[in-house]
Amino acid sequence: MSETLKGIRRAIGTAQHGKKPLLTADIRRIIARCPKSLRGRRDCALLLIGFAGAFRRSELAAIEVSDISYSKAGLVIDLRRSKTDQQARGLQVGIPFGENAATCPVRALRRWLKESRVKSGRLFRAISRHGHISPRGLNRASIGWILKRAAQRAGMKTRPLGGHSLRAGCVTQAAMNGANEWDIMRQTGHKSAETLAKYIRIGQMFTHNAAASLGI
Repeated sequence: MSETLKGIRRAIGTAQHGKKPLLTADIRRIIARCPKSLRGRRDCALLLIGFAGAFRRSELAAIEVSDISYSKAGLVIDLRRSKTDQQARGLQVGIPFGENAATCPVRALRRWLKESRVKSGRLFRAISRHGHISPRGLNRASIGWILKRAAQRAGMKTRPLGGHSLRAGCVTQAAMNGANEWDIMRQTGHKSAETLAKYIRIGQMFTHNAAASLGI
């Protein structure tokens, strides 16, 4: 049965259902069009933390205020459980200060917490059209919708985007910028580089390209 399934995957192609990675330039474009409202502050923090931390939708939705600690270099988020941590040992993910104040995930998160006055419980919440913050955390399914709406404000095509675009984008951009596999895996929490290979390959398509040395 397993060989049959492998053959089906090869025939259909496993990459076709993947979401388009959002790169740094895309994130900057999206953040620039986020409104200065409370909802805009949440969206900025959610997208920047998701991108910098290479988080899955479920991980973003599960983060609580008590999971965050600050340092001089940035902040640390304690993931109590993730898809790659089946034994629930926990994973610490470092989020450094950004080079640009407008797209710094640490500053964005601090702005959200200050303006929302969220002191405990889930970090990211739903916000009503009247500006009321839900006492409950976001459902993971709504994160993709929030991202699509933010991308639409920036005039981007939203069909190929989803919640996974943040995680995939972090890996792809890091590979493009020359980060090694170990550093990428430490950020994503993966135990094997095999599942990252597609995004690393895309990120290094031109930086590690044999054709570049052909002299043509």
